[in-house]
Amino acid sequence: MKTMLFPHSFQKAGWIIFALSATLGGAIMLQDYLGVLPEAVASLLGEYGYAVNNIAIIGIIVGGILATCSKESVEDEMISSIRLTSLLTALYIHYALIVVASLLVYDLDFLNVMLYGMFTIIIIFMIVFRWRIWQIEKEQKDEEQD
Repeated sequence: MKTMLFPHSFQKAGWIIFALSATLGGAIMLQDYLGVLPEAVASLLGEYGYAVNNIAIIGIIVGGILATCSKESVEDEMISSIRLTSLLTALYIHYALIVVASLLVYDLDFLNVMLYGMFTIIIIFMIVFRWRIWQIEKEQKDEEQD
C-alpha cells in the first residue's frame, strides 16, 4: 500500500519549526491575555502583529504536519496501524472538545476557542501517537530484559 508520508528526514525539521512557532504563539497569547512580555518585545508584536500571528499559525501547522506526517525510522504495518488509530482518537477528542466548547463558550470568546481549535487535532495526534509509540518501545525493552 502506498503511503503519502514525507521522508523520515523531514521529521526533525518539522519538530524544530513546530517548537519555534508554538513558542512564538505562546508568547503572543501571554502578551494578549497577561501583558507579561518586556516592552521592547511587546511593541514589536504590536507593530508587526498580523505578520507575527501569521508566522506563528503557519509555522505551527507546517511544522506539525512535517513532524507527524513523516515516516518513522522503521515504518511497518504496526506503525501504520498506530498512526491510523491515533488519528481517529485525535479526531474524536477534537470534536468532543468543540462540542463542549460550543455548549459552554459564547460570543467573541468562541472565536478564540475556534482559533485554538485549528491546532488541537494535530497536537492531540502528536501526543497520542508518540505516547503509543513510547508504550510499544517500552514493552519491547521489557521483553528483551526478561
